[in-house]
Amino acid sequence: MKKKLFIALAWLLLIAVPVQAGETFPDLSMMAKMSPAHQEYLSVTGNEFKISDIKADFVLIEVYSMYCPICQRDAPKMNTLYDELAKTGQDKRIKVLGIAAGNTPYEVEFYRKKFMVEYPLVEDPDYVQHKAVGEVGTPAFYLLDLREGRMLILFSQIGELEDVDAFLKIIVETTEK
Repeated sequence: MKKKLFIALAWLLLIAVPVQAGETFPDLSMMAKMSPAHQEYLSVTGNEFKISDIKADFVLIEVYSMYCPICQRDAPKMNTLYDELAKTGQDKRIKVLGIAAGNTPYEVEFYRKKFMVEYPLVEDPDYVQHKAVGEVGTPAFYLLDLREGRMLILFSQIGELEDVDAFLKIIVETTEK
């Protein structure tokens, strides 16, 4: 019995591969309590939308968890990145969206308030979106090309956002190609 369980677990680990640069990102269905300002920012109507509904050339997705200490440490850096995109006018082309793996609406709101997050965050209490992207570790970042209906991953990173300026440079240079 133990051997069968081990084999089943090993098989699951083999098929649960995170999506990576050059691949197509899944068109995730989101359900979130978003403010009208966040709906306007993403150009979506209502609290149910798909990534393909976002009206932008590119979207930077952050998969995070309120309980992840690295995500908590990264929160001010992500705020800076979001602010820099706005200051440089890149926020018209590049949107930012956080997906809270395993977090309820209450936990998302707690995280938003504690870390003063201004970009949209969506809950994923049942890990549906998290599973769809290969059950990645948190934090994970995906820069998607949404032009012409594509959902192409241009850049991905799993792990800490160490240098905001370098990360911003990668995002801007990648989207200008």
